[in-house]
Formats: sequence, C-alpha cells, structure tokens
Amino acid sequence: MPPAAPLLTVICNVHNDAERLPRAVGSALAAWDGADVEVLVVDDGSTDGTGAVADRLAAQDDRVRVVHRAVSDGAPGAPRNLGLGEARGDWVAFVDSDDTYIAGSLRRLVEVAVAREADIAAGAVARYNQRTGRVTPLAATQYTAGPVEPLAPGSPLWQDTIAVAKVMRRRLLDGHAIRFPERILYEDQPFTVALWSAARRIATLDEVVYHWYVNNVAGEESITARRHEIANFHDRLAANRAIDLQLADRPDLAAAKLDKFVRHDLSLYGKDLDTRDDAYRTAFLTAARGYLADQPAHLRKALAQPYRLVVRELVDGSVESAVAACLFAYRRKHVDRPLVRRAGRWWWPYRASDEASAAHDLTKVVAKEHAKGRRIRTTTCREVRVEQGCLRLGGTVVDGDEGIGARSRLVFTLVDRDTGADLSRVTAGVRRDHTFDVVLGLPSRDRAALPAKAWDVRVDVVGALGSLLKSRTRRPRPVEVPAFVALPELGDGLELYRTRNGSLSLRPPADEGDDGAGPVGDTD
Repeated sequence: MPPAAPLLTVICNVHNDAERLPRAVGSALAAWDGADVEVLVVDDGSTDGTGAVADRLAAQDDRVRVVHRAVSDGAPGAPRNLGLGEARGDWVAFVDSDDTYIAGSLRRLVEVAVAREADIAAGAVARYNQRTGRVTPLAATQYTAGPVEPLAPGSPLWQDTIAVAKVMRRRLLDGHAIRFPERILYEDQPFTVALWSAARRIATLDEVVYHWYVNNVAGEESITARRHEIANFHDRLAANRAIDLQLADRPDLAAAKLDKFVRHDLSLYGKDLDTRDDAYRTAFLTAARGYLADQPAHLRKALAQPYRLVVRELVDGSVESAVAACLFAYRRKHVDRPLVRRAGRWWWPYRASDEASAAHDLTKVVAKEHAKGRRIRTTTCREVRVEQGCLRLGGTVVDGDEGIGARSRLVFTLVDRDTGADLSRVTAGVRRDHTFDVVLGLPSRDRAALPAKAWDVRVDVVGALGSLLKSRTRRPRPVEVPAFVALPELGDGLELYRTRNGSLSLRPPADEGDDGAGPVGDTD
C-alpha cells in the first residue's frame, strides 16, 4: 500500500496517449526515487486504450493511482483540477503524458524548497526534438540557483508561465484557492501568475529538470502549437483576461503584465500575419482590438517602441497598417514601405502627417538599429530557381531608412548555421527600382558536407552609405521568402525551406531527422 500521506503528488493528465504514458509516469517516479510519492494519473475521457494502460501501471506499482473522467472537454484545466482535488501529498507537481522529468529532479526541487523555506521551487525546461534528439534549453526557465522574489514588475517570473518543472506546497494552492481555468488552452498562464503572486518565497535550481517533447510537423502539432487556428488565439486572450481579473487589486503589476502580453503573446501570432488568409487576419484583428482597447490608455501609451506602435495600429489603424506594424515589431523590423522622414525624425509610413502621433514616431527605433550597425531594410525573394547546381534568386529590397545609395551593392552569402562559416558568396548590383537578380553557388552535395542543422541565405548591403555604419558590428541579415513562393526541389539530401521566421534556408529533408518547421532553436 502507498504511504497514508505521501510527501509529493505528481499529477499526470492524459488523453488518448497510451503509448507515451508509461514513459511519463516512469520518469516521475524516477525523479523522486523513493516510497513517499504518488503519481496520480487523471485519464481525461480517453477513447482508446489509455485508461487500461493507466490501470495496469497502478496495478504494477502501488505508488500510482488513477482517476477516470468520463468525457474530455479538450483542455487540460479540468483534469488537472480534478487531480488537485484528489492529491494527498504536501507538495504537488505536474507532468504531461508526452513529456519526462530528469531522474532525481523532483527530489532536488523539494529539497531546495524545504531548505529555503519556500512555497515553490522551479527548475529549467528543455525542448526535446523527437526526431533529432536535440535538446535546447528554454530561456524563459533558465534560473540561477537561489531565491527569486515573488512577482514584481521586472521579475523574470513573467516569462515562466508553465505549470511543469515546479513543486509547490499544496496548502498554498488550497489556501489561496488557486486552480486552473477550464475549457481553454494556456490554462498554465493564469495558474502560474496566481502562484507567483501568492508565494511568500520562491526557490530555483540552475539545472534542466524537465524535457518538453516537441513535434512541429504540420498536422501533428500539439494543441497549443496550432497558432494557425484562430481559436488558439481566442484561448490565449481568455487566459490573459483571467490574469487581468486576478491582478485587479495589484495595479503595480498592470504595466508589466501588458508589456509581457504585447512583447510575447502577440508576437507568436503577429509575426506570421502575412501568411494567413483574409478571414484569419480579420478575426485576429477584431479579437486583438477588442482586448487591447479595454486596456487603460495610459498603459498603452507607456509601452516602449515599437510595441506602442503595434497596439495603436491594432486598436484604430487600418488592416494593412496593423499587419505591417506587427511584422515590423516581431520580425526583424520587416518593412514593405520605406519609413517617412519629416523634420529630422522617422515616422510610420501608413499614417499621414496629420494623423501621426507619438506612437508613430520611430526615431528612437532607427537610432537603436543604427547603433547596432544595422539598417531598416527587408530583402525578399519573390522567385527562387535552381540552375546548374546554383540558386537563382530574384526579388526586391525595401530601403526603410535611406541606407541604400546609388553605388550600393548586395552581397549574398550562404552561411552554415552551426559554424557561422560562409560557404559561398556573390555580389550583385541594386537596380534603380530596388530589384535584384543573383546566382548563388551551392556547395558540394557530398553527404559528409551536408549541414548538421541548416544553411541560411543572408545578405548585406555595401556601398557609399552602407560604409557609414560600423562594419565590425554589421552582420548580414536573413533573406525573406513569402509563403506563397513555390520552392523548387533540390534533391541529393538537401531541400529548400521557409523558416518559422520567414527566411530562406536549406536543410536535410525532414524525413532524415528534422522536424517539419525548422530545427529547434531556429530563432533568426
């Protein structure tokens, strides 16, 4: 029989995941490696053999218990709340059925929490690429060992809004009635914000304790990764409204919460708006406008640029300007039109001078880019062909800040993402209409020479005006390719693809060990 009062309860909610459930449960037991633990499996209305697998695990190990729900509502909140109601441990942790804990990690988390008299202990999460086995730490959860102050305006806790990789005192949850919102995705966010703001003391471990298994193959994504479905955005807004209600009596946190939403949550959708159809964009802008218009005007005006621009255009700008503002803020200062220069300042080009406000003044943004040795420009391939072992690229360069002079030239390079080495290089002129046509050589197709991760097509502009910037800090920028451009087949163990940030790259085909949306860690 299990102990009458285990020290730790690990809640594992599962729905139709019979194959991976034993791995998750086994990892939770190994992460404690002792008798005084229970793994509480909540079978969330599974219609396959998951329930039977869970019952078998419980029969094999008396540290495993199972609770069955008759019907799933399609979101994790309700089964997790059921688990919290059934939990018997002094401490509680969560594991998803498709993920794993590192051996011994839950015991180390509890030990550091007890030693520091903390209500919560948190460790780091790493993305685990299921096809390549590549592990990439999640920056938002990389803590230094030691205490972290409860939620405050500048706290790193704003970025860590996932329920896993933590242990928490059950009396904290019960005493503050902290539970997950139900029937929506992103239920972790209101839950963790409530945790962070209620805790007296928080301890951290500077080590990875949890592997988050990631699969980005189109059609096989996890439900939270389906950002191409507008319902996904509606759920994220519902989660943020729940947080707003929680923080109604914490006006000191309102500005930080809005800043986090605009910088992070909106960016996940805004950077891809050019790839969505009209129906999606209309629904997105309507929903975003409804949420942002409810935020206090003084908080919207206090946002740093270019996020203030994004909010202003989403609230009362045209569809074209709102989409352009999102791409500018969230995708490397992407521009489809040059910025406008008036009276020595740079302005958003989608607003006439009599409509412009402080939210449309981008002078400081331009100055920051120039200080980094960068110009505001976007190079886009609108035609990609393969000719005699080379890439022929045709497209346009939008000169956002008058950085391209009459004698400027484009320098295209093919760069190995792992090593940073230039594999080929070609220089071409910029036509008066800012179009280009260039042939970029491809390296040998010998399998030993193929990229471990990817090769990226990049471009720099050199010439009379370009030389005014510090060349030691200027780096070639990615070359974008619109989603509607058909990419030709290369063969011989290499394929062209569009990265998650819209850039043109080459990689080994996905069926040779990569995911379908670009390697993990592709953040260009």
